[in-house]
Amino acid sequence: MIRRLKFLKNILMSRPKKDIIAIVGTTGVGKSQFSIDLAKAVNGEIINADSMQMYKGLDQITNKHPLDERKGIPHHVMNHVNWNEEYHIHKFAQDANRAIDEIHSRNKVPIIVGGTHYYLSSLLFDNKTIGATKELELMEQNGSTQTNELKTDQIQILDGPVDQIFETLQAIDPIIAEKFHPKDKRKLRRALEIYYTTNKKTSDIYLEQKLDELEDSSLRFNTLVFWVYSDSEVLRSRLDTRVDKMMDQGAVDEIRELYKFYQDQTPEKPDLTTGIWQVIGFKEFWEWLETGTESDFQNGVEKMKIRTRQYAKSQVKWIKKLLATELVKEARFNYKHGGKMYLLDATDLSEWKENVFEIGEKITQQFLASGPASVTYPQAPEHYKDIFPTAEYVDGRKSNKKIGAESDWKHFKCDICKDKNGNPFVAIGEEQFKIHTEGRRHKRQLGAKDKKRKHEEYMTANKTRKAEAVGAEAAAAASSDSYID
Repeated sequence: MIRRLKFLKNILMSRPKKDIIAIVGTTGVGKSQFSIDLAKAVNGEIINADSMQMYKGLDQITNKHPLDERKGIPHHVMNHVNWNEEYHIHKFAQDANRAIDEIHSRNKVPIIVGGTHYYLSSLLFDNKTIGATKELELMEQNGSTQTNELKTDQIQILDGPVDQIFETLQAIDPIIAEKFHPKDKRKLRRALEIYYTTNKKTSDIYLEQKLDELEDSSLRFNTLVFWVYSDSEVLRSRLDTRVDKMMDQGAVDEIRELYKFYQDQTPEKPDLTTGIWQVIGFKEFWEWLETGTESDFQNGVEKMKIRTRQYAKSQVKWIKKLLATELVKEARFNYKHGGKMYLLDATDLSEWKENVFEIGEKITQQFLASGPASVTYPQAPEHYKDIFPTAEYVDGRKSNKKIGAESDWKHFKCDICKDKNGNPFVAIGEEQFKIHTEGRRHKRQLGAKDKKRKHEEYMTANKTRKAEAVGAEAAAAASSDSYID
């Protein structure tokens, strides 16, 4: 098996890599506009990597760019999934890789816009997700039947309750099951899906990833990445304004339509944590959909604004902490296949042309004409130069030198503290458990338990004293009666 993997790896590594461009950034920052302008300038086509935009319709609440503003640029992997379907990442990887191949065959440039981080990662990096392992990729290219489609019973488990997913994963891959919290449905589901579609334990694939990234570039293509960025305070106002605009342009009708579809689903209602039901703008209006009152509608608008801002914040965190960290590892190989991420400052929309489009176009032209090493532009404006992690920082991180010890993944249960469901609190890893036991929450609960113990001891002792006193009185009374007799 190892010999076969090395043989497949050598074949893939010997093939010349083709060019792709990826555009990331928060919701509402202007990724779609930039991708269209760039595609027009460099003969590109767009591949969507936003999981919600793959569902049909609902153009407002899924933030699809209007058709009449796309300037004739083809958009792929978008608007093709029915609402009652769950779109798994292995299917996305197949669809998106097919689109990349087709775009390359037309001598055009694939421009990936996302979106959903693990979808994007499956396209950019080798051996990061099920759609991008070296062995699986070669099997697909050779038309092998060894690539698994999910079976009905497997889909039922993946779409079932989190306890069932956790128990199934524990039986198949106990090492990786220990890595995640037993209630973290998304991650547990993802790990189990990997096993179902590859017949390989996720823990084994994880080990391969860590070893591979020390040997050679993880990039599947010659890769140019743009981060369209805006100052957080400016973006906050922009996002709030966009939600109000969405309400005026048809979002309310879309929310009603989706709610009616939900109500029509029988005998069982869909899981609101999966599929299209995760879209921002549905659950936030749940109370209004049931009551129809103006106050509940306004509360829904406010909830949607808060949720949108939270989502934008999480996207920035992912780009800085995960994507940028993964890309800077390419410094080990002198960025021979690209991997540098260029920040384009979209804070001031009046300077969009100068700060975003023109700089982005010049960087792209250099990249396409002479390769990744030819780009002479700095990765970010001077005032944002410290936003990216350095290669030295990444190489110093424990996770890049070796896989953490098994104790880093072990579940540690605290019998004193409870979670929101009243179950014992669970920490993942010895270090996290130590942090928990030294934290205020644990000490407060420990103090409360100690007080309760002391109170119970006091009550027991008091009860004992009372019993002894009653006994003494009874004995004295008996003695007195005996004396009188």
